[in-house]
Amino acid sequence: MGSTIGARRRVLDEALQCFINEGYEATTTALITERSGVSNGALFHHFPSKEAIADALYLEAIVSFQQGLWNLLLGRPRSLRAAVRGTIEHQLRWTEENPDDARFVYMRGHLDWNSPTRTELAGRNRELAEAFEALLQPLVESGEVRESSMLVITAIVSGPAHAIARRWLAGHLDGSPTDYLDELADAAWAGIRGQPGRHRSAVAHGARSARVTLELLDEQGEISARGETSAELAPPDGAARELAALGPADL
Repeated sequence: MGSTIGARRRVLDEALQCFINEGYEATTTALITERSGVSNGALFHHFPSKEAIADALYLEAIVSFQQGLWNLLLGRPRSLRAAVRGTIEHQLRWTEENPDDARFVYMRGHLDWNSPTRTELAGRNRELAEAFEALLQPLVESGEVRESSMLVITAIVSGPAHAIARRWLAGHLDGSPTDYLDELADAAWAGIRGQPGRHRSAVAHGARSARVTLELLDEQGEISARGETSAELAPPDGAARELAALGPADL
């Protein structure tokens, strides 16, 4: 039993180094067996193909990363700001502590659509997303967090940290990825909290006139007629009073 587990581990460890150093396409199962010191039979006993090895490595890395996020949630962050900072800090620190796993995840990008592992990973992703949604929902209802999809919130919180991690892994940054933690956390916090800032618009100070172009399309979608007219634009009911109450700092 122990030797079987040891063989599987050696295959994964050597395959990871081959994928990173030689490239995924250039890596063959023959190279993996040579580097790992296992027989063809032992390799195919655990993995039917090179793709299966890559899927196992990808899933293993994602599970490792997600465990840190679960630990963060189970620790019940004292505030949303602490949760945001903790999420980004884990992302950067995990990259620093697991550079080969991180390189492979970024290199692989995603699992193939027909991968058997995809279903398991989708379930894990969904469960984690639901846990974060449960954390955010009361804050959305209270207005502390801007209402957005988890896709957008994840992009705001994690997207910039991914960019820093990639550059650090490529050797383009000195020091540690966590050197950028404070700035990233502040930016993410500002990006998801409260209501979006109000911007000046053409109707900000009452009615405005505008030229309107009208086009008539035939059944084939071609323009059969075109005309212009003018119209008076005004804020909808109630909006005028709200706009009138705004000062220059609000716009």
